[in-house]
Amino acid sequence: MTEKATNTNTINFYEEKKWIMAHWFKTSRKAQFTEAYLWELWQKWFGNDFNNKSDERFQEILPWIREVRRTMSKAEIKAKRHEVADSSSMPPYIKQLASRKGYCVKKCSTKRHPLKVSGYAIFKDERDKQPKYGKKFNLTVQQVKEILEAKEDK
Repeated sequence: MTEKATNTNTINFYEEKKWIMAHWFKTSRKAQFTEAYLWELWQKWFGNDFNNKSDERFQEILPWIREVRRTMSKAEIKAKRHEVADSSSMPPYIKQLASRKGYCVKKCSTKRHPLKVSGYAIFKDERDKQPKYGKKFNLTVQQVKEILEAKEDK
């Protein structure tokens, strides 16, 4: 399951991703804020959320990040980034479903991983370092549920 989007559907964690980018461009000494570099980073970190650079949603991010960088401090941006993150705990039924199917679901800690979204990833077991699904913790609870329900019980 991927996080691809077209103009007719939504981008998972869109607001959070915008704040991650604003944080990156405010704090990185080597990052020069350009459309090309923003596009390159977004593609690298979050995949194909946009059809192309002319996508309206991508074009809205450019002036937004410029304004945020100009008017807000690093601490304010970081606080906003954490404010939009999903800080809710994992629903118990997801843990139970994963266990029944022979998987383990983990939720990303945005405090420890500030450049990742606050989503979920599915692992084969607790010790695994590489997830089977949601390689960048980019799955929503609904996506995790759909993936697990499609698997057979172990």
